[in-house]
Formats: sequence, C-alpha cells, structure tokens
Amino acid sequence: MYLQQILNGVSYNAIGTGNPEITSLSCNTAQVKPGCLFFCINGGKYDGHEFFRKALGDGAVAIVCEHPLETQALQIIVEDARAVMSIAAKNFYGCCVDKMKVITVVGTNGKTSTTYVLEAILSKAGYKTAIIGTNGVFFNGQKHGGTLTTPDPIELHEWFRIMYLNKVEVVIMEVSAHAIALRKMIGIHADIAIFTNFSQDHLDFFNTMENYRNTKKSYFNEIFTSNVITNADDELGREIATLLPSATYGINSQADVVAKEIYIKKDSSCYKVELFGETVLIKTHLAGIFNVYNTLAAATCAAVLGIDVDVIASAIQDINCVSGRNETIIRSDGARIVIDFAHTPDGIENILGFLKRTSEGKLIVVFGCGGNRDKFKRPLMAKAVSSYADFAVLTNDNPRFEDPKFIARDVSEALTCKYKIILNRSQATEYALSVATGSDTVAILGKGAEVYQEIRGRKFPYSDAEVVRKLLRVE
Repeated sequence: MYLQQILNGVSYNAIGTGNPEITSLSCNTAQVKPGCLFFCINGGKYDGHEFFRKALGDGAVAIVCEHPLETQALQIIVEDARAVMSIAAKNFYGCCVDKMKVITVVGTNGKTSTTYVLEAILSKAGYKTAIIGTNGVFFNGQKHGGTLTTPDPIELHEWFRIMYLNKVEVVIMEVSAHAIALRKMIGIHADIAIFTNFSQDHLDFFNTMENYRNTKKSYFNEIFTSNVITNADDELGREIATLLPSATYGINSQADVVAKEIYIKKDSSCYKVELFGETVLIKTHLAGIFNVYNTLAAATCAAVLGIDVDVIASAIQDINCVSGRNETIIRSDGARIVIDFAHTPDGIENILGFLKRTSEGKLIVVFGCGGNRDKFKRPLMAKAVSSYADFAVLTNDNPRFEDPKFIARDVSEALTCKYKIILNRSQATEYALSVATGSDTVAILGKGAEVYQEIRGRKFPYSDAEVVRKLLRVE
C-alpha cells in the first residue's frame, strides 16, 4: 500500500517528496523492516523521536513525527502521532473494523466477564464472534494471542483484518482507560458501548480520580459509539446515560432492565429480569452479586440486538466459568480455592464479600500489589482484605522494577487481620493451602488468568491456576 493511501483522513505537512510503497508499520525500532513507516511516539519513558536514525538505518522509508527532524528522509509532520498511528493502522489493514459489528465494554471492573457472557449469548444466537480483552484474543474457539487489555493500534487492526478474513461478524472488545487516553480507539466506531462501573485504579497514570473518571466518560460520544448500555446503579453510569441513546440496567435504581428476586448461592446465582417487556428467569453458575451485574449487562445488550430472551437465558445458564474470574477448584477434602483477577479495592470488596458470606469456615486470602503502579490503592486493598479475611498471606503480584519487600511493607502497614509475608507466590499459595481445612476458602487474588510474573522488565511464566492444580495434583 502506498503512503498517501495510508494517510487518508490525516492532516499533515510533508518534508520531502515521494509516495513510497509501505510494507509494514511500527513504533518500535526492534520491529522495523525495509519498507516500514515508522511512528515517533513519546511514551514518557522513551521518545521515539530520539530513535528515528535507527529506524531509517533498518529500512524505514518515511517517518511520522510531531516536529521536524534532522534528516533528508521523508517526514510526515503531524500534531498527534498516536492518533495518526491509529488512523494509519486502520487504513493499512483495509478498514476491516468497519466491516464487522463492534461492541465495546468500558469500566473499572467486570469488563472481561461481561465480554465472555455476551460472546456466549451471541454465539448461541448464531453469530460468529471474537473477543479482544485482558485474557487475550479469541475466535474460532481458540486463543490466538494478545498481551494488553486493548492492544496497540497496529496489532489491534491486524487482528481486525485476521478476524474479518475468518468471517467474524461481531467483535466484542474491552476498552481500557489507557486505550482511551492513548488514542487507540481513534477510527473505531462501536455499534454499542457497555459501561460497567467506576472505582479507583490506575492513579499512577491518571494522577487523580477526576482525570481517570473524565477519561472513561470521554469515550461516550458519537465519535466512538452510537448507543450505550449503562449501569444505573453507578453514579458515572447515570451521567453517561444522558450523553447518548441508551438502555440502562441495575438492581437498586430505576432502570430499563432491573434484576429482581435475586438469590446468591455458593456456586450459582439466580434472578428474574424483565427484558423490554418479556420476563425471564436467569440462572447462572457465575456466582456473586457482581456476576448478576455482569450477566445483566450482557443480557441487556443482547436484548437490544434483538436476541430472543430464551436464547439469552439458555446461553447464560450454559456458562460454567470465566477463566481467572471467581474460578473455583474444590479440594478433595472440600476446601474451596478461588482464583480471581481482583486487583482494585472495589474488586477485592466484591469477591471477598461474596466468599465470606458463602464460606463455612475461615477465609484465607493470598494477595499482593503490583509494582510501579497506583501506590495509593495499596492501603485501600489491604483494608479491603482485612475487612473479610481471617488470615492473609502477603506475596508478590507483578513487582516490575520495585523491590518486593518495599511493596509488602507498604501493604502490611495497613493490614489489620492476621497475616504472613511469603514473597515467593507459589510458596505463598502452598502455605495457604496447607493451613486450610476442608471447610475453609482460599482466595488467590490479583493475577486471574495471567500466565506470567513481571519482574525487572521480564515476564516469567507463572499461572495461579496451574500452581494450584500441581499442588492438588489435579488436571
């Protein structure tokens, strides 16, 4: 594809002449190949403008940058290189995202579960679907990859092309606040956007709750979506409902779709809901009030799409588990081991509140806090754990470039329950299982379905579920 085709819809000034053929796109010099269009992105820690010579030396034939560079090479000067990269990636991969229906899910918690429930409903209704989110990229019944909740634009639009070639009709994707702030969603228009909830997270990046809140809210406009499904029990959700054509769902507030007669058990949830004039009983193996919200959001979206209520109810009942979300393993003596992605104060409150209410014995919690991330939530996470845990094992999450001992110190200062520090995560898990009896629940929080530990810039293979199964000697 030629450069001018890739820059369709972009405002720019060119230094130099020519319309070279572009064979690849990159903002990472390690991935530059001959024929590449290189984007100079300022990532905070590194500025791509400082590496343009290496990109040219490795074969880049043009540079997209935000100010003139000292080179005779063709330069495309733009105001916002990140936004341009999103548009260029879309063009380069044939605008395939426009050829499929797109449903996005935004919110602090519940995004992954909501996407999986909605995918199950749409699949049962006969649609060919794909998921993009925290657990990876899925279509054709397989996991195909993915490293970020919302992949970077070049990777994202390559996935859209692959999905389109595989005849995917509906893409259901999680949209993180980072993706909104970093302009990854420029050029992608959702048919429906779902909002789940808002609570504290990512203040290392957004600095204040107001900035974080406004970033999420900024996504809900006609540029990015036509319609909204939003949580009426959430304050920000109620504000979002006023911005665009919307349908609301909830439990405690007036909404278009309301769950009633809710029954929560240890291993299931059940409620009645009126979906736009039709009443249906929802039974699900996804236990907990948070999963009532997740299934309710997905059911509301499906009903807006015109899917029959019986299909919706049947699909939700068929779901056994969402990987890394309240994922439960029962030990031979009856002890319950739960693996969950909860890594925010609100997420921990949700899962531990449910587990405490449904535990016959002690609640033992294995958890840690990520390094180089929102340090303000560490004492809040510790407080949430202390509110429910009979005993906690404080361990590593993803320490990244921080000293795990310092992270543990920050957290332990706010713990008021009994606890033990074991920084090796597998050993912490083994210890928690060793002190649990058959009536107890062990909650292993923070990583969910992640299959790595991030330490000093490297990702080492690690899976909570795999460690538990090895310790229990189960498949």
